[in-house]
Amino acid sequence: MYLSTKIERKPFIERKPFIERKPLKTRKPFTLVISLCLAICLAMAMLLPLSACAGGFSSGGPNLGTANPGELRDNTPVVVQVEQPGIEVAANEYGIIDYSNANKGYICAQSLVEGRYKVLVKAPDGMEYHYTIESTAAYITIQLSRGNGLYTARLLQHVREDRYAVMIVVEFEVELADSLLPFLYPNQYVDFAVDDQTVQLSQEVTEGATSEIEAINAIYMWVVMNLSYDYQKASTVQPGYLPNNDDTIEKLTGICFDYAVLCASMLRAQRIPARLEIGYCSDVYHAWISVFSSEQGVIRIQISLDVETWTMLDPTIDSSGKTPLGLGPLLINEDNYYPMFYY
Repeated sequence: MYLSTKIERKPFIERKPFIERKPLKTRKPFTLVISLCLAICLAMAMLLPLSACAGGFSSGGPNLGTANPGELRDNTPVVVQVEQPGIEVAANEYGIIDYSNANKGYICAQSLVEGRYKVLVKAPDGMEYHYTIESTAAYITIQLSRGNGLYTARLLQHVREDRYAVMIVVEFEVELADSLLPFLYPNQYVDFAVDDQTVQLSQEVTEGATSEIEAINAIYMWVVMNLSYDYQKASTVQPGYLPNNDDTIEKLTGICFDYAVLCASMLRAQRIPARLEIGYCSDVYHAWISVFSSEQGVIRIQISLDVETWTMLDPTIDSSGKTPLGLGPLLINEDNYYPMFYY
């Protein structure tokens, strides 16, 4: 059985989108449309000048511990460990799909023979997710982000040109112990580990926070005020690109994908569920996040978070409006966002 890699280049399968709306325009190749995030940032820059942020923005502002008085929040980072216990697996000489922890919100896959491999995961709602395995050295972690139900995972081996052979197929039922679990673990897209700068930074910027709301504000504002948009990268990004958080922190530049992944990683390291979302902002392919708070409050002065509700945040667009004096006006309209994929 053979599949074409053209599928991988068109992740928006012709099914109903996760959020119903008017039909999408024909999807452009990822290398072109992700660079169109540049257009959004340029538009914002015409309204307000970008800040060089030479001095940086060390935290969520000087008011940590005062907006929500109380005892200090425990900001010890926690990286929930991904495991491959081998209890429930589908395997052959080409690779392994370990779905032992599917009810915790993830599966793991590994190739055992050198070559080019992909993993396709079909969710209960029909959406298909595509992952690339770069080497045989380690497992990749695949998030089960579409809730409970029947999933199908396929391991594909490259044969020639744009064709792949199906080496493993496995179906499994998922009944999550907690619907938030998939958005706390690291995975191939939101990738972070105990010794990463990302995890250490999450602790530094939340020092002094007395509530979850303050911690969310500190992390979000650090990303917004410290990162600058990398226009060159946006115009040259290659297919299959995945962000590297440490690289983003060192350079303090990135594209929308980098902003969103860093923000989500830092939030997860602080035990705060965060969802990387990829889809359309108007007609531009884009990446942003949503955060799930156990508390009610306000961040960034203007963004209200309700108890146990997902709230959308776009650090890229928000960052583009900052000035040497600080934040500009909030230029985000949630009605213009259409998420297709959750990671």
